[in-house]
Amino acid sequence: MRRTWLYALVPIGLVVVSAGCAGHGAPPEWISHVPGATQELCAIGVSGPTYYHEDAKAASKTLALTELARAVEVKVVSSLTIQAQGDSRGSETSVHETSGFASDTVMKQAQVREQWIADGRDARYGVTGTVYTLVCMSRP
Repeated sequence: MRRTWLYALVPIGLVVVSAGCAGHGAPPEWISHVPGATQELCAIGVSGPTYYHEDAKAASKTLALTELARAVEVKVVSSLTIQAQGDSRGSETSVHETSGFASDTVMKQAQVREQWIADGRDARYGVTGTVYTLVCMSRP
């Protein structure tokens, strides 16, 4: 009787174990398609594995914030105002720029939405321990 139960439990255990691992290594959707809504900007940072997982997580967050700052700076640069005044005797040109705006805004408003650590099963996402971080902020 004991062996019958053992043979019945082994297949059930294998199904449970394989079901638990099926979704574990699959990358989240945001890695392939960065979320983009009209109200917010998002960016992804990727860090290779490090000896301590926390270091890789911090590095990927920093890289994501850097990418987000670049996106915001491009937005700011595209909205520069150049004013020119003058006549035949001379002219005056002024340019208004807010250079510190991007990094300050990103650091205050950006939030880590998700982090995902590659398990190495799919080479497209790096070796085991590669960390992906998604950060988002509302549009300035």
